[in-house]
Amino acid sequence: MTPLVEEITPAPVSIRCCEALEGLPYRLFLDSASTGSRFGRYSFLAADPVAIVRSRGAESERLDLLTGTGTGAAGDPLIALRQVMAPHVAAPVAGLPPFQGGAAGYVGYDWGLTLERLPSPRYDDLGLPDLVIALYDWVLAWDHESSRAWLISTGIPEVSADGRRNRAAARAAFVKERIGARTLAPSDPD
Repeated sequence: MTPLVEEITPAPVSIRCCEALEGLPYRLFLDSASTGSRFGRYSFLAADPVAIVRSRGAESERLDLLTGTGTGAAGDPLIALRQVMAPHVAAPVAGLPPFQGGAAGYVGYDWGLTLERLPSPRYDDLGLPDLVIALYDWVLAWDHESSRAWLISTGIPEVSADGRRNRAAARAAFVKERIGARTLAPSDPD
């Protein structure tokens, strides 16, 4: 199913949108600070994912954030992530920034210890998971080259067409309410 796509005009300031989403779990802000290059073209903001796969050493788990349930995942956490994503695979919408919802997160340096035989660190100074990847059902996406922005809502984790359409609309309304009219207004010149 095609996601719900709404262009936001004028394009809001990405950092103001990020601030408006403070307090939502697993807020992800991939902000392109540079301009005028292919590396600085897009920015993405998402939060409140439907599922998480996280790993620390050989221990992995899948968390369904809608039900609050978690299950251990044996083996490679990327295989667990593929299993979480499999029912929701969709073709990207042409003409939009490349991340339109789906999996995003981080892979820490220490995850390499599960891939190679390396000496373990003497102590864990941060206590963070080695890998945390979330399944986001909506994203705010900016194309800085064209000065445009979109709210893309996929309807994940629903699998029926009606269920996805209804969830996509409800989540888009939630995001628009959360970022609010003042955030959507053009920024004041500094």
